[in-house]
Amino acid sequence: MNTTDHPSMKPNQTDIIYAAITGLTAILSMAGSSIIVATYIAYKDCRIFGRQLLAFLSVADFLTALGNLLGVVWFVWADSSVIRRSMIYCKFQSALTIFSSIASFLWMVVIAFGLLLSIVLSKARVFESYGKFYHLVCWVLPGLIVTVSLSLDVLGYDSDLNQDSWCWVDPRVSHALVWQFVTGKGWELASYVITVVIYTVVKIYLFKNSTHTLAVNPHRLRHAGVKEANRKLTFVPLVFILLRVWGTLRFIIGVVDHEYAKSPQASWIVPLQCVGDSAQGIANCVIYCFFTTAIRRRLVNSCCCVKRRSGQITEVTSHSIKPSSVDVI
Repeated sequence: MNTTDHPSMKPNQTDIIYAAITGLTAILSMAGSSIIVATYIAYKDCRIFGRQLLAFLSVADFLTALGNLLGVVWFVWADSSVIRRSMIYCKFQSALTIFSSIASFLWMVVIAFGLLLSIVLSKARVFESYGKFYHLVCWVLPGLIVTVSLSLDVLGYDSDLNQDSWCWVDPRVSHALVWQFVTGKGWELASYVITVVIYTVVKIYLFKNSTHTLAVNPHRLRHAGVKEANRKLTFVPLVFILLRVWGTLRFIIGVVDHEYAKSPQASWIVPLQCVGDSAQGIANCVIYCFFTTAIRRRLVNSCCCVKRRSGQITEVTSHSIKPSSVDVI
């Protein structure tokens, strides 16, 4: 267990508020991710391949929120009698957050790629046939990055500061900026570009074909499915980027103008990052559970049955959720 030799300084009131915001958002995100996984396990007719991918994404988001929650504990209580600036704790929290964040970015790209193949190219079976490969990329690759980072001892925190910094890459190691890109920011920026491009292509395709679909097959449910997919596709990349962009922007500001990044003038971005970096799980829960009619009805019916605690109440089951070219997530 290593400790620093500089005098400790407890976080000020503003730091505590930011830490509380991060902690609360992380807890909500863990709950949201758990709901997504629970609905996939509980509702058998929801177990289409797209929902399975969403469940894996939610596992990664859960771990990211947990890592950020552990980061809050480190930031506030690093000098406590239990933690005592333990580098083991710091490196574990850093490794967990790096692993889960990269995994989350990769699963987001896989889901976007799946929409492209399933909706635009009508090759859903081809996409599903590579399921094991997606696991290899989304879990093993982040694991390798974390393993290399730990073996080369590049994880840590800025112990030159008078108060604790967030555990990530030790800024004193050689090529620290390169390691920051390798362990997160590079993957984050790449996922922005890939996700926006793919979702834009799918969105344009749905827009061009919605009228044609209604003319060829004027079934209202089918047309409603196109509209619902169209609506969700509008929010997915928007929410993803709006949540994560603040941390990316703060990182870029720190690289370009480190003095401004540390100044009070740049404090406006901190609470936005506090919320955004941990909120992906709860945001996905809102989009894919609360804003998805069939899932929302099932959740309401389940809650009603639990409240009444009676086998006499028959659950009003919505129509079975049938996978289609637009209902892939």
